[in-house]
Amino acid sequence: MDFHAALDPPLDTACLLEIVPELSLARELEGSQYHHLNTLDHVIEVIRGVERELEEGRVGARVREDRVQDLRLAALLHDVAKPVTRGEFEGRVLFVSHDSLGAGMVRRIGRRLGLSAGETDLASTLTGLHLKIGFMGNPSTDYPPERLARAAGPFGEELAVLSWADRLAAQGPRLKPEHLRRHEELCTWFLRISRDLGPHPLPDYAALEGTISSPASGADVGYAASYLRLLAARGTGDNPAFTRLPRLL
Repeated sequence: MDFHAALDPPLDTACLLEIVPELSLARELEGSQYHHLNTLDHVIEVIRGVERELEEGRVGARVREDRVQDLRLAALLHDVAKPVTRGEFEGRVLFVSHDSLGAGMVRRIGRRLGLSAGETDLASTLTGLHLKIGFMGNPSTDYPPERLARAAGPFGEELAVLSWADRLAAQGPRLKPEHLRRHEELCTWFLRISRDLGPHPLPDYAALEGTISSPASGADVGYAASYLRLLAARGTGDNPAFTRLPRLL
């Protein structure tokens, strides 16, 4: 089955569930109070929202044509860890760490699908960071604007599109119009910072492959690139052990 063809509009949801069976668990999974759809329907709506944003350009992202399909894939996988992280606390539905856990799941799914390093890097990076723009202005965030831009690296434009589509797809009863306006402002702010810090070149995937214990798939290399970029953005690159980290993945 060709997952690329299944991601082309209109989406072939049945085919996508065969290709990524992890998402089958999301079919009847209730979302948080900020969502009005079950998790699978939310994911499908996010993919459609990505298409709309690419046409409308509301937040002004500049996504290269050769990355559109990879962005669709990232949208498909961004909540893949929700079924295994769902919990409740004081009557609220929570999905603690579904972003970071999901980034690791992208690697395993990427191995199965034979994804390239670039495809996996983009999907893993966006999955791990897809919540961060929404909290970028919070003084207690672990990813303030410049750190987030460095963590996203060459995929800042795609991250802004996914973040916006994700917010639009979450039309739960607690979401208000001012929340949408604020998120649009955050996305455009993020894009300005990312561009000011750029350019952000792609990693040298071939060189990185040589540092990973073989055999390494394209998905392994892409995940390593994403993981190391996040560590570098957080300042871990100052640690001498940093250069040995790919061997631990």
